[in-house]
Amino acid sequence: MAESKVANASETPTRKAPSPSAKSQRGLDWLNFFVADVETAFGPFVSVYLAQNGWGQGTIGTILTVNSAVALAVQTPAGALVDWTRRKRTVIAACLALIAAGSLLIGFFPTYLPVMAGEFMHGVTGGAVRTALAAIGLGLVGHRAYHTRVGRNHRYNSFGNAATALGMGALGHLVSPGAPFLAAAALCVPAYLALYLIDGDEIDYARARGAAGRKEPKAAQWRELARNRHLLTFAGCLFLFQFANASMLPLASERLAADYRHVSELVTAALVVVPQLVTALIATWIARKADERGRRWLLMGAFLALLIRAVLFALAFGPWFLVCVQVLGGLTAAVIGILSPLVVADLTKRTGRYNFSLGAVSMIAGIGATVSTTAMGMLAQSLGFTVGFLGLALVAGIGLAAVWLLMPETVDAAREED
Repeated sequence: MAESKVANASETPTRKAPSPSAKSQRGLDWLNFFVADVETAFGPFVSVYLAQNGWGQGTIGTILTVNSAVALAVQTPAGALVDWTRRKRTVIAACLALIAAGSLLIGFFPTYLPVMAGEFMHGVTGGAVRTALAAIGLGLVGHRAYHTRVGRNHRYNSFGNAATALGMGALGHLVSPGAPFLAAAALCVPAYLALYLIDGDEIDYARARGAAGRKEPKAAQWRELARNRHLLTFAGCLFLFQFANASMLPLASERLAADYRHVSELVTAALVVVPQLVTALIATWIARKADERGRRWLLMGAFLALLIRAVLFALAFGPWFLVCVQVLGGLTAAVIGILSPLVVADLTKRTGRYNFSLGAVSMIAGIGATVSTTAMGMLAQSLGFTVGFLGLALVAGIGLAAVWLLMPETVDAAREED
C-alpha cells in the first residue's frame, strides 16, 4: 500500500496541478458509499437489537456512551496520525478491519463484554476513517478542485446511509435483529475493493496534509494553530450548530412516540431517510456554490434553516408535517458536511496540519452534540417539547449572529496556487 514517495515536494511553492485517474476517483466515490454502509449498523439498530435481547435502557445507554466518548477522544490524535503517515489507505484498511470485527462480535455474542468491545472498536475508527477519507481526497485533487471532491464524497456517503438504513431495517425485521451486524461485516469486502481502486501513488503527501507550497519542511507548530483566530471561530460556530442540531431529531422522535404512537415507527424511518436523500441530491450543487459564491453565506444559510426547522418542529402540526420539515435537515446536513472540510482546508493551507485541525474541529463539534442531547432532553422533560425546540432555535440564532459578526470569507485561499 505504498503511497507517494516525494518527500520534499512541500518545499517548492509551485507544483504541477494534480490529475488523478478516473479509477482512483471512482474508488474514492464507492469507498465513501460503503463506509457509510458499514457504519450504519452502529446507529439505531444497536439499541433495537440489544433491547430485543433483554438489555435494559440504562445498560444500552452506557454502551452507546462508551462509543461516543471513544470517538471524541480519538478525533484529534487520529488527525495527527493521518497528517504524519504516508499510508492513508492503510489507516482506512485498519479501520475497516476493526469495524468488521466489532460487527461480528455484536452479531454473534450479544452479551456485555463482546458488545462493549465491538462498540469500542467502532468508536476508535470513528475519528480516523473520516479524516483519512478527507486527506485522500485533498491529496488526489488539491485545494482548487477540493470542493468538487468533497461534494462527491458527501453525495455517495448520503446515498450509502439512506440505502443501508432501508436495507438493514428490512433485514432486521425479516431475518433477525442481529442480521444488520453480519451484513455490516460482509459490506467491508466491497469497501476494501473500492479502497484498492485508489492508486496510492496519486495521493500527494504534502497536499493531503495541507502542506503544499510550504517553504519549511516541517509542519506548523501547535501554538501557530492555537493562535489561528478564524479557525477557533469556525470551531465555535460548529459547536453551536451541533448543539442546536443534534437533539432535534431525538426530541421529534420522542414526541412522535408520545403523541402519534400509531404511526411513530413509520414516520421515524421517514425522518431519517428523507434528509439523507435530500443531502445526496444537492451535495454537488452545494459544493459548486461554495466555490462560486463563497463559504460564509452558505454557513449563514445553514444556521437560518436550522432556526426555521426548530420553530416548525415546535409547532408540530402533525407527523407528516414533521417529515416535510426534515427537508431542511437535509439542506443543513449537506452544507455543514461539505463546508467543514473545505473551510478547515482554507484556514490551514500551507500549515501541514490539515487533518489534525479537522480532527480537533470535529471533536469540538462532537462535544456540542453530546452536550445538546443531555441538556435539551432535560429541558424538554421539565418544560415540554415546545420549549425544548424553541431553546434549540435560540442557539441556532446565536450561531447565525456569530457567523455574521465574526466569520470571514475563506474561499480565496482555495483559489490560490496549490
